[in-house]
Amino acid sequence: MKKIWQLLPVHFRDFAHLILHRVNSSPALLKILGFRHRLTRRLLAKQTSLIKLRLGESRYFQGWLSTNYQVFTRHYLDATRSYSQGFCQYIFADNVIEHLDKGKGFLFLDRAFEALRSGGVIRITTPDLEQITKKYLDRDLKALNDFQNDLANHRLDIQEFPDLLRVTFTAFGHHKGFIYDKATLKTLLEKIGFVNVSFHLPGQSDRIDLRGLESRIGTSDMWSQMAIEAEKP
Repeated sequence: MKKIWQLLPVHFRDFAHLILHRVNSSPALLKILGFRHRLTRRLLAKQTSLIKLRLGESRYFQGWLSTNYQVFTRHYLDATRSYSQGFCQYIFADNVIEHLDKGKGFLFLDRAFEALRSGGVIRITTPDLEQITKKYLDRDLKALNDFQNDLANHRLDIQEFPDLLRVTFTAFGHHKGFIYDKATLKTLLEKIGFVNVSFHLPGQSDRIDLRGLESRIGTSDMWSQMAIEAEKP
């Protein structure tokens, strides 16, 4: 099926992806399916061992329970609503929080704090505004080329240095959310109650269970993405 799909015209595949995305993230459909959030809460409560939870992910990963806020997903979960009481050992969210506005971003982290057990850890991977801005201000040609190459499949218009910022803020639905720098996100996590906040490159961690989790580890991701970990005391 995959080979047949790739033989179809690019413009047809782009149109199909657009329609699927609109259906998958339809506010009306998501509201109708809100009852599924309770089903996932019950599933989490029935687990007999500590949970390693992925937020904003529909694919299966061994040892992890994947949940997503989409129409077509196995485990539907609105991570800005309460979903667990201290059952989770780890929570991982790869490029999720930047799609939420500041208010929902706070709820997202606050609900994760509630869901973690004492000593549990959240790991978030998200664009690093400070580093992206630095590459723009430095007129870093290699960084611009990295961005072009890694995002080529998305056919974005990345030609000039301002495109580093434009794409960061406007592509992939980021215009509806909030892009963080390290200091802002660290302060928010500590305000909620997290401790031992640390920063890592994508794919890297001092904790074995949190290594190699990110799906995207292109050349530009090594400087444009930050992975932040924080512990519940």
